[in-house]
Amino acid sequence: MRFFTVREADQVIRELKPLLLPVVEAVRRWDSVTPKEMEEIERQAEWLLRAAAENGFIIRDFVNGIVDFPARTKDGEVVFLCWKIDEPEVMFYHGPEGFVGRRRIAPGLFPATSWRAPA
Repeated sequence: MRFFTVREADQVIRELKPLLLPVVEAVRRWDSVTPKEMEEIERQAEWLLRAAAENGFIIRDFVNGIVDFPARTKDGEVVFLCWKIDEPEVMFYHGPEGFVGRRRIAPGLFPATSWRAPA
């Protein structure tokens, strides 16, 4: 399993946001999209989910544009860096309780370098 630093997660979201935003916007107006648009949105969403899985992060919610990045705190606790599409950068994290437990990232909570679990 890959663990992201805040900086690495921010780099991913800079590339991800322009790809994810059209899907989020379309899902938010799902009742008014045409069948052709629906098919395209579903293809884009499936591609995004595959890309996320291949790169070690998780798209949790297409309506709100929520993405989680596995991370370790400096104390070794496994958590998720949590980004929402309307946020400029990763500013929150949560544990296994999910989005409801989001807390703002405190300075020094996460290491500056990444760590990968042995294969």
